[in-house]
Amino acid sequence: MDLPADVAADLRVAAVAAGCTVALSLALRYGFGVTVGPLLRLSPVAVYFGYLFLGKGSTGSAFENPRLWMLLTVAVTVGTAVYAVG
Repeated sequence: MDLPADVAADLRVAAVAAGCTVALSLALRYGFGVTVGPLLRLSPVAVYFGYLFLGKGSTGSAFENPRLWMLLTVAVTVGTAVYAVG
């Protein structure tokens, strides 16, 4: 199945956001034993929405790069975990 490049990029960013959300929720609950609210657990999804509304529409900008948004999603996930545990 051959997908257009923009659809494939969207799917990669969505997969990273979904994976980070699940990993964050499981790590906080079962790894660290911390109970947090849904706002913190869903923080990687907020980055994905930022990609949808800010990244896709900015042609010729650095915000258009899907790898930037994937790295930002991972960074927000790690930052959220540090904040919740600390």
